[in-house]
Amino acid sequence: MTQVNDFYAQMLEAQQRATEQRVETRAALLSELRALGVTNIEVQYEGYGDSGNVEDVVVAPDTITLTEDLRRRVEDFGWDFAYALSPGFENNEGGYGELTWVLETDKIDVSHSNRYIETNTTEHEGL
Repeated sequence: MTQVNDFYAQMLEAQQRATEQRVETRAALLSELRALGVTNIEVQYEGYGDSGNVEDVVVAPDTITLTEDLRRRVEDFGWDFAYALSPGFENNEGGYGELTWVLETDKIDVSHSNRYIETNTTEHEGL
């Protein structure tokens, strides 16, 4: 029983550290993006078949171009944030979504969809 308790304690500790890291990353990115004049970020992501990635990052206004490093960090943050809300969506048929971050108000909305296969079986025996 002690091993099970240790495992869950370690999982909870790891989740807490990940949450704290997202808060720190969000604050740093918010400051950097605002300094560049970015008003809105959209991160579009998709996962399936045990894999996934960020499909696109849309920046507003569209006259601003992010450096490769900053874009990668925004992608990583968007993926981590969405994954924390819907863990495991990269498995099987997967899921996809969009994270929208309004920098002026520091408000993040996530629209996420999970894919699944539905099966309806009818059996007739001994007719």
